[in-house]
This record gives sequence, C-alpha cells and structure tokens, in this order.
Amino acid sequence: MYGRLLIESLRRGTRRKLLAVSAVALGTLGATALTEVMLASGDRLASEMGSYGANLEVVPAQAGETLPVAELAAVRKIFWRNNIVAIAPLHSLRVRWAPGEPREVVAPLVGTWFDHALEPDWRTGLPRTRPTLKVAGRWPREGSPEGAGEVVLGRRLAERLDRRPGDAVQARLGERGAAFRVVGVLTSGGEEDEQAFAPLAAVQRLGSQPGRFTRAEVFAMTTPEKQPENRNARPDPHRMSAEEYETWYCTAYPSSIAFQLNQALPRARASVVYGVTAATADVLGRLRGVLGALAAVALLGAAVGVTAAITATVLERRLEAGLMVAIGAPRSRVVLFFLSEAALLGLLGGIAGGALGLTAGRLLGSGALGVAVPWTPVLLPFAALLGLLLAVLASLAPVARALERYPADILKRATA
Repeated sequence: MYGRLLIESLRRGTRRKLLAVSAVALGTLGATALTEVMLASGDRLASEMGSYGANLEVVPAQAGETLPVAELAAVRKIFWRNNIVAIAPLHSLRVRWAPGEPREVVAPLVGTWFDHALEPDWRTGLPRTRPTLKVAGRWPREGSPEGAGEVVLGRRLAERLDRRPGDAVQARLGERGAAFRVVGVLTSGGEEDEQAFAPLAAVQRLGSQPGRFTRAEVFAMTTPEKQPENRNARPDPHRMSAEEYETWYCTAYPSSIAFQLNQALPRARASVVYGVTAATADVLGRLRGVLGALAAVALLGAAVGVTAAITATVLERRLEAGLMVAIGAPRSRVVLFFLSEAALLGLLGGIAGGALGLTAGRLLGSGALGVAVPWTPVLLPFAALLGLLLAVLASLAPVARALERYPADILKRATA
C-alpha cells in the first residue's frame, strides 16, 4: 500500500519533481566534476612542482667522503620504489676552463647521468630530475666514446668562455686535464648557468675517483606533509606507536621515503628538500580549498532549489497530508512518505548529475587546467548517495513545517 501510494505520488506533479531532480543533478554534477579534477590534479601538481627541483637529497653520512655509484641500485628496492621518478648522482669538481687562454675561468664541472639505464627498463638522469632545464643543442650521449668527451655549458659560463655548440674546450684539475666538445648551452636562471655538465665517468676520471659521487638528487612522487618548524627535525619512528608507524611508513610522505632510502643506503644520509615539498603542500592545499569551496557552493545552490521545489509540492498537497493525518496515519509516517519521495528524486538526480559530472570533470581538467583526468566511475555511487542526502536534508524543514499544525487546521487552511 505504502509503495503504491509512493509510485502514484511520483506520477503526479511531474514539473515540480523534474525541477527538484534538475536541482540535485546540477549540484552533484558540479561536485562530482570538481572532485574528479581535484583527485587528478593532486598527482599532476605534485609532478609539476617536483619538476622545479628534486625533493630528496642523498649525501655521504660522513662529511668530505664520497659514495659508490653501484649502491644506488638499492634505491629501486625500497617499499616506495615505484614512486621514485628519477635519480641523478652528482660529482662536482672546481676546475680551470680554457687554461692559458685570456678567457681562462674557474668554474664547477658536474658529472652526472643524462640517460642512464639503472635497470634494463628504467632510465634516469639529470634531465628527469630537473625537467625545467633548457638546453640549446643537446645533452651529452652516454655509453659511447664520443659521448665521454662531450659537455654542456651553462649560459653565463659559455659567454665568459666564448664557446658555442661544436667548439672545443679544455678543463684542468691540478696536473690532470681533459678535452671536451661543447654540445649544448644550458639556461636555467639559477646556479646551473655558471656550471658545466659532463658524463659522470669522465668527471670521475678527471678527479681520480672512479665509481664515486658526492651527492645525489631524487625526484619522488610524494604525498605532501606539513613542514616541521625545525627543518632539521625528522619524524622519529622509534617514538611512534605501532599504528602511527604503519600509517607513516605506508604513506608516501617525503620523510618516510627518506627513511627508507637511509635503510637502503646505510653509508648515506637522505634528507627532504623542504623548499620544494613545502611549496607543493601549500599550493596543493590552496587548490583543494578553492575546488572544495566551489563544490560547496554548487551543493548549496542545489539545496535551495530542492527546498523551493519540495515546499511548493507540500503546499499543493496540504489537503492530502491533512486527510492522511485525520484518518489516523501517524505524523511520522506522513513525514516519512514525503521524505521517501524526496529521497527517490534525489537518487535519480544524483545518478544523472554524477554521470554528467564525470564527463564534465574530464573536459574541465583538460580544457581549463591542462590535467589529463582519468575516468573515475567509483565516484558515481558517491554522487548518487550525495544526491539522496541532499534532497532529504533540504526537504526536512518544509515537510516538518507543513505538518506541524493539527489535522483540522490543515484541512481548514487547505480548503480556504
């Protein structure tokens, strides 16, 4: 009987019910689209912010020492190995460029990887840890005799040496020297403009330290965490409870990845570059706040529309409600009847809005933010539930207000 009444009620007054469904659909459409963009933009933003500099650094545990390059393979064996996007060992020497010439300059020569296969299917190097570096020309080639003698000069260093791609240049460290051919000029706007970059093996030979490096930078996809007031302070796993340790260790925080790097490289000390991670957390938090506020505004507008539609529906059906109460129906049952009708309308609106929101989110992400938003059907049931709750909550006040009088008063006002 109750179900038949509900179905019959849904068949009448279709215009107002369509208005309620449309209001819920628009609200859930906006919320779903913004949520989809928010989920996709997190990883994209972390990647973009990370591209301005590696977010982790590995240095020798003892100052003044160097580390064996061979140990870096252990980085690909930690729990969060799939979050390690790139790693680049660096071996820096301060050398004399163009010795004996009028333009002789003392400047750093940095040896590193450019396109190194740390594993058969995983290549890494400086261009992947610092994607914003711009090179006029190309990077040195690794793995070939010709590539070992190639170098990229920073823009200001190239100007001081008066060298261009294709020119030869000499570097000298004490009594040892090396000849290089310039294959590119690098522009960064930072300290790289005063440096030169060559294959790691060539710089190791010049410094008589084969197979060693002085520090390494790591770019990892991480979950932003709050920056400690004291940058030298680190989360201490020994002071954590079992639950806290499990949550921290199994979350891709920069500090937890650094902790695992320290476990994999016992002779090294891994630390977080907080300048990058703090900026990522701050910008990502602001973006999520803006998107969350827009979603709340969309839902608020939907709630207003549903309230208006349900209020009009209840006012139209005051006589029906009064008769139901007058013939003995409990007020709670009558209220439940109207709320059930609103819940069904909200469910329909939530499903429709969620389906449209998934498409709108992909269009918004690619068109406005340049984010490739993946298809996220898991949001559809949440959109349906959100539409149901939105319709029920928006209907509580008008339904309760319409039935707060006695049946006789309701019938009198309805027939007046």
